[in-house]
Amino acid sequence: MLNGGGMTRMGPVQVRLSGVVKVDEDDKETPSVNTPTVAEATALLNRAARVNGADGVISVGSDYRRITIGRGPLSTQALVAVQAWGTAVKEAEVVEEKAEAADDEADAA
Repeated sequence: MLNGGGMTRMGPVQVRLSGVVKVDEDDKETPSVNTPTVAEATALLNRAARVNGADGVISVGSDYRRITIGRGPLSTQALVAVQAWGTAVKEAEVVEEKAEAADDEADAA
């Protein structure tokens, strides 16, 4: 698990997913594969960070919103928008080895 210790911050990363959901006259949601979830947004956030060279994401946050965009006698449509954000981090490189190598060369001379 990444906790930020020994990590180099690469910068912010953010993703946004959206989809339309239909609701019938009884206000029951019609099941849809296109409805985004917070879990999908978080997974995509990690993938976007890794594609750009990060080892992971810390300080992750998310927001889930459902907005009615159309209402009629037969059905209602709602827009579902999910956002996720965080800070991309990469494992810090160890500089100590180079200093030891320089000391070894000085001792050999």
